[in-house]
Amino acid sequence: MKKPPLLLGASLIFWGWQTGLWICAIPIAIILECSRFVQSRWDFSTDDIKRIANLCLVILVALSIYFLIINRSFYIIYTILQWLPAVFFPLIAAHIYAVKQSINLTTLFFTFNDEKTGEQSNQFSVNLTYPYVALCILAASNANTENISFYLGMFVISAIVLWNVRSRRFSTILWLCLFLTAGSVGFIGQMGLHQLHLQVENQLVSWFSDVIGQEINALKKETSMGEIGVLKQSNDIVFRVSSESKIKDFPLLLKEATYNKYQSPLWIALNPEFTIIKPDINNTTWLLGNYSDNSSSLTIYSTLNHGKGILRLANGTFEINDLPVSEMEKNKYGTVRVTGKVNDIAYKIKFNQQFSLDSLPTADDLEITKGEKSAINEIVQQLDIKEKSPQQILQVVDAFFLKNYRYSLQLTGKDSASTPLSTFLLTTRSGHCEYFASATTLILRALGIPARYTVGYSVHEFSNLEKQYIVRSRHAHAWTMVYIDSKWQAFDTTPPDWTSIEDANASKLSIISDLWAFWGFQISRWLKNIRSSNLFKYIWWLLLPLFLIMIAKSAPQNKVKRVFKQRVLSTATHKADIIANDSEFYLIEKALNELGFIRQPSESLKNWLERLKAEIPASDLIQELSSLIELHYRYRFDPQGIQETERAGLKSAVQSWLEKYI
Repeated sequence: MKKPPLLLGASLIFWGWQTGLWICAIPIAIILECSRFVQSRWDFSTDDIKRIANLCLVILVALSIYFLIINRSFYIIYTILQWLPAVFFPLIAAHIYAVKQSINLTTLFFTFNDEKTGEQSNQFSVNLTYPYVALCILAASNANTENISFYLGMFVISAIVLWNVRSRRFSTILWLCLFLTAGSVGFIGQMGLHQLHLQVENQLVSWFSDVIGQEINALKKETSMGEIGVLKQSNDIVFRVSSESKIKDFPLLLKEATYNKYQSPLWIALNPEFTIIKPDINNTTWLLGNYSDNSSSLTIYSTLNHGKGILRLANGTFEINDLPVSEMEKNKYGTVRVTGKVNDIAYKIKFNQQFSLDSLPTADDLEITKGEKSAINEIVQQLDIKEKSPQQILQVVDAFFLKNYRYSLQLTGKDSASTPLSTFLLTTRSGHCEYFASATTLILRALGIPARYTVGYSVHEFSNLEKQYIVRSRHAHAWTMVYIDSKWQAFDTTPPDWTSIEDANASKLSIISDLWAFWGFQISRWLKNIRSSNLFKYIWWLLLPLFLIMIAKSAPQNKVKRVFKQRVLSTATHKADIIANDSEFYLIEKALNELGFIRQPSESLKNWLERLKAEIPASDLIQELSSLIELHYRYRFDPQGIQETERAGLKSAVQSWLEKYI
């Protein structure tokens, strides 16, 4: 099919509009659209096309390495996809300005240095125009713009394509009305799909956040209490922790978020407004509080999601160093979230567990949900807390859970007459950390001690392979923050054997995944060191000679023959004249095609006419061709041919039909 005018140019401008790559889109669009005015064409051989394709492959590899170095993240795949129209520009330009109107797919990327010559079969020949348009649309879609501009661009491109193949039987106004109606209906459907997509995405994010624990919602935390089955935890390594000096606090709890209102099975942070924290002069140091003596320090290697995330911090963290983010916010519960341009981060924290930065307790930190009061009061009556200090009360509560409850990954559901937490306290007496932390928080509130529910990770597994602590997804943990002695303190009543129970359920083949994760971590650190070193500033100058050599090797080796467009057109016209002189019936076929009655490539003339008779049975337009097609077939395929009078009759009948209907 003939390429519609301005299709390539419109697709490239659309790509530049969505991705912001105008500096590439505009020149490429001008070069490709100028092919309609340039009279010269080049006669590329099969080897020439193959070398140009290999050149595109070299550019793609070089670009991928560059993006991998500046930002090692899974999401660089979207950036690479956005650059694909520029990467394959040499190939589409060679195709547009070539004598041949199609390229054999077997010549593309089969081998990097294939010196074979000779003509390939035309069985897999294809016009690259439409695949390149699809590539522009794919690249534009990866920009992920949050407005209707993408739909509008697709609407215009579709209009260009469909206008070129529209049926001439219908008026232009009718066609435009139908197309605008289809576009409007499509837009409404697209908005509906967008809302459905957002709901599904939010549900998946919530599921992964709560079950896997790798992303935290600072506003609420949905627990697994009351569910049935087995609590499944991933063995993947989430982040790493290293310390230059031995810290006596291991195992260490690193918190992500804190909540203060329980609505089974949710914990909610009331009024969790975030305030901006400004960095120090160097823009990599952030002060959360005043300096504290006898502090400890840790280096945490973690990742952000699209440059955003919540930091894992020890209780009493007052300073964060070497954090490559542009914005930091903190709420009154000590939850810290950041925004930056990179996903792999490494930051050093200074902390003192005797020091607290969370806000003072309020009445909300003593509230007990109405549905839990009966079970909580029954447990409080079993505790011997008369005339005991707050610290002694904590010891009593800890000993009570250790003696009477056990840790389990089995999700046993709940009694139909009580809440999941009440069932845990009075009936099953077994559960995971969410049960222990929730129960402890509410029991302490009943005893007059302000308490909050906190989630994060337990740092306790030291890797002899990496020589640092590794924190897995299954190390996600929940505990209680209690306000005693004028400061918030971590209080964990989950039986200490929970780590060994989860270790026993881990896969025996985890060493393989750990080794793979360690290699990935080392590569990430190596790439980060390259980015921060002076070598990165000059490495491209060092690689430039090698890149130029590869380009030269991929370029056509022999001088490409230049052919003027007029000669190509005259050859095509000559072939058309031969066909017309061969049988005038082909003029009828051409006229019907222009009216919108398209003949399929694999469809014979007779089958085509039979189909048209069925589609428009009452029309004489097709009925009168029955005798002509038989005469045409005899003229084309009968070894004895037809007589001169029959030949003249065929010409006369064709001319008469054309004058009558066209």
